[in-house]
Amino acid sequence: MLYFEAVLRDTLSVQLQQPLAPPHEISAASKSPAEISFFPQEARILLVANSAWNLWNFRRSLFQQLQILGCRVITAAPADDFSAHLSHFIALRHLSRKSLSPLSNLRTLGELIRVLRSQKPGLAVFYTIKPNIFGAWAARLSGVPSVAVIEGLGYTARAHPLLRRMIFRLYRSALSHSRKVIFLNHDDQAEFLYHRMVTPGKTLVIKGVGVDTEYFKPGIFPAGANVGDTFLFIGRLLHDKGIREFVRAASLIKQVYPAARFQILGGLDEDNPASIAAGELSAWLDEAVVEYLGQTDDVRPYIAAADAVVLPSYREGMPRVLLEGMAMGKPVITTDSVGCRDTVDEGENGFIIPSENSEALRQALLRFLQLNPEDRAEMGRKSREKALREFSNEAVLRQYIRVFWECGRF
Repeated sequence: MLYFEAVLRDTLSVQLQQPLAPPHEISAASKSPAEISFFPQEARILLVANSAWNLWNFRRSLFQQLQILGCRVITAAPADDFSAHLSHFIALRHLSRKSLSPLSNLRTLGELIRVLRSQKPGLAVFYTIKPNIFGAWAARLSGVPSVAVIEGLGYTARAHPLLRRMIFRLYRSALSHSRKVIFLNHDDQAEFLYHRMVTPGKTLVIKGVGVDTEYFKPGIFPAGANVGDTFLFIGRLLHDKGIREFVRAASLIKQVYPAARFQILGGLDEDNPASIAAGELSAWLDEAVVEYLGQTDDVRPYIAAADAVVLPSYREGMPRVLLEGMAMGKPVITTDSVGCRDTVDEGENGFIIPSENSEALRQALLRFLQLNPEDRAEMGRKSREKALREFSNEAVLRQYIRVFWECGRF
């Protein structure tokens, strides 16, 4: 890694002599992001993430809105089953989520430079750790203005201190070349500022990536005929999503409420060091404590059939699954951890518990089970109201569009 940093330092010191052209100068009288003809004709924006799945599932409403506003949206990521859904998609061959090889990372940097120089976007927007770091360098070397979106620290938050320090150093170097750094919560913003990974004037908090409250709304699917109260966990099966705490709490609850159902919707993530093993999932199923629903492209029928959505995660940027559950009028149970706590007004639309604590989760589940139907319905209504007020596309996407317009060169 020292070799890798030395190569980058030498490269950047030679090629970063000329400043980028300034971003748009706009006044208070500038057009609102709600105006359809906001971007000039043939404006081009490049969105880069570590998977096509990530772009399709979390950025779809954003790039659809950008297209409505006249932008040509180019997407780039390693190819997967969702690549075909994306407009103007470019497959990245060298971007690997798990590789620490200096040679592999230099290839990623080179590949991103080639994409930027060939596509010539007016702005590049980077998501997830490696695109944020290597993308910012590549954009600077290509003369393209860029924005970084930090959606949590991922496995970095629990990595070995030496690895954390190395990643922080890389972030500090890379983000110095970004025109704006967007965070999804104030805790992550504070941590980056504390470690001096970014200067305060570049940072901005936007609460989430937006949720389509017309697509996710109550009543579009029948509630179902579940026998027993149903708690739904949605997410990748990672230990830091709190999946083990969910299963332990389920085992304890079923001793008292044997009819209660605990469902898991999501897949294993073998490329992630936090992923549970397939054998562990099989053991849970053999014990008949939880039901495994597999993976799906549409979570709405499962949310509709549940009584509450549960995510006992250790840390998030802004948990999309909870926002979708809230938009569909479901109470939520989550942890007092970064990102998660922002979704719940304690006792109003759900419950907040300490993270990494299956006993606290058990108690919260019991509290919910003891609520009468009217109180549960009121919690669901307050979830929907909070989603509309704070996390809807209408509340969130205009903020991203304003940043892109200010930072881009169109």
